[in-house]
Amino acid sequence: MKKFLVSLIVFTVVCLIMSLAYADVTGERIAQDIDANGNIRVWTVYRIDGKEVESLYSKINGHSVYVSGRYSKRQFNNMTTSEIKDKIDADIHSHNQNLVGKEFDKNAVKSQNQIRIDYNAQANQDFLNSTFPPITGDIVSDKEKKISIDTNNDGVLDTELTLKQDGTKTTNPILTP
Repeated sequence: MKKFLVSLIVFTVVCLIMSLAYADVTGERIAQDIDANGNIRVWTVYRIDGKEVESLYSKINGHSVYVSGRYSKRQFNNMTTSEIKDKIDADIHSHNQNLVGKEFDKNAVKSQNQIRIDYNAQANQDFLNSTFPPITGDIVSDKEKKISIDTNNDGVLDTELTLKQDGTKTTNPILTP
């Protein structure tokens, strides 16, 4: 009986320690608006084990909030309401994962970055020594930049701008089949 009680106590302590070591991270969408640049902004409350993660943004309805994403109509072109929600949820999930990583780094012996370094250092050195091309001394030059824009706000990129260092630009339509 004594052995059983000791085992039960040890098991309980181990379970308690394990439950403290693995944080439950959640993100709850609480608002959306349009920012100063005309983007759709989604505001999210993040919690670790039920406690809100403090933010530098102004509170919304008494909650610390983060912008889980900035979006434009073009990003949601031809998406259903459910697909739009899934895309936003994927961004929230990504931030949840980042918060889990931060908690890991606070509590682990080695940080995520150190673990990556340990795994990758030798493989990258071997690659550099055997396969990586000699590139020292090469010059890469650019005189212009091309960007695509949606000029009629229908969610489709329809115009290509060529921007030049001298401040001039040329405009060409994007032809789609």
